[in-house]
Amino acid sequence: MPASASNPGFVIKHLIAAFALVWITGCAGHAFAPPSAPDDSVLAPAEKALAKARAAEADTFAPRAVDASRRRIATARDILFDAARSQRELTAEEQDRIDKLIAAARLDARSALVQTQAGAVQTKLAELQGQLDGSGRAQPGVSP
Repeated sequence: MPASASNPGFVIKHLIAAFALVWITGCAGHAFAPPSAPDDSVLAPAEKALAKARAAEADTFAPRAVDASRRRIATARDILFDAARSQRELTAEEQDRIDKLIAAARLDARSALVQTQAGAVQTKLAELQGQLDGSGRAQPGVSP
């Protein structure tokens, strides 16, 4: 054991310093409140439309529209979280931008869904055309 550690004054000084450090650190930790989570329910309509498109396999038939919708939702979410991180309300411009991003994201998701449905119809049409003989009539036993 070092010689200074056996000195009672030395030990007391270090205990007081350690206690003070813990106390200051504890107080400093309470001085900074974590940012509150923003109300991101405004994103729900776009997220729901995107989920519907993705459930219909829009990632396969309309990946660009899906990505555009996803990017717009992410941008709107970033604006919400930036305001929350700064512990402030959204400005009118930010709210307007979020509203426009959500509307555009919903349109992108709907477009992806329509493109997916059109792709499914084209696939089925090609399948049915493949079942037709050269005369334009359906093959026996095959219903169009």
